[in-house]
Amino acid sequence: MERRTLLGLFAHPDDESFGPGGTLARYAAEGADVHVIIATDGDAGSVEENHKRQDGRTLAQERGEELARAAVALGITSVWNLPYRDSGMRGSADNGHERALIQQPVDGLVAELVGYVRRLRPQVVLTHDPFGGYGHPDHIRCCEAMTAAFHLAGQADRSPNGLLPYGPQKLYYTAFDKRLLKLVVQAMRWAGKDPSKIGRNQDIDLVEISRWVTPVHARIDVAAYARQKDEASRAHASQYGGGPAFLRILPGFVRKRLASHDSFTRAFPAPTDRIEGDLFAGVRLDG
Repeated sequence: MERRTLLGLFAHPDDESFGPGGTLARYAAEGADVHVIIATDGDAGSVEENHKRQDGRTLAQERGEELARAAVALGITSVWNLPYRDSGMRGSADNGHERALIQQPVDGLVAELVGYVRRLRPQVVLTHDPFGGYGHPDHIRCCEAMTAAFHLAGQADRSPNGLLPYGPQKLYYTAFDKRLLKLVVQAMRWAGKDPSKIGRNQDIDLVEISRWVTPVHARIDVAAYARQKDEASRAHASQYGGGPAFLRILPGFVRKRLASHDSFTRAFPAPTDRIEGDLFAGVRLDG
């Protein structure tokens, strides 16, 4: 009988905590093996205004240390780092860096992820949605590559590295019900604010995000793991600013309610009409 195993692929150090951190903490606390792959070094990220940088350390080095502390807070079994650079937001000069994730051959990245899937043998795989949450190129590439790896890892004719084929059973994308976000966009307009330019660099477009549908097929109750997620989020001190800007304008009780559940789109197998409360529902543990 195999242990329950969850594998998450995320683009940057902090995506594992700011996003589905409650879910990762919950399954880790329940005894599942929870493995996380981080695709880039986060070196193109901006830095929180009040964060004091460490002398002589690159941002990538700082974010790597933050990731290690966050992983401990969440109880993650292992963290794996791919050797790629943060590609930056759409249209930025960082997109063209030779080591940027989006500059790498997709086939090579997929093959690399197939290897991780076969070694770690997760029943459930989790990654970013096809829009990348807010359109970030690295998030989108992670979704594309992991989706392909999920379906190819079990094929016997694709075993060049000697690892035995292994097919995970379920694939999920992170999701967010856009109904509240549409209200936030309207409220910002009423208040005379531009919802298409928010964040530290004014490069996040809430209008575009609100129009990208991410169906919710699973809602995981993570209320009991709020402390772990908060501790992990705060570990990313260079990036932490109290949460996404659009959430900070909401009343505290609304933010607390939103944080009590993580939502996901079930990409495989095809979803049913019933909202799942467990990502491992229906999973076989017989190898």
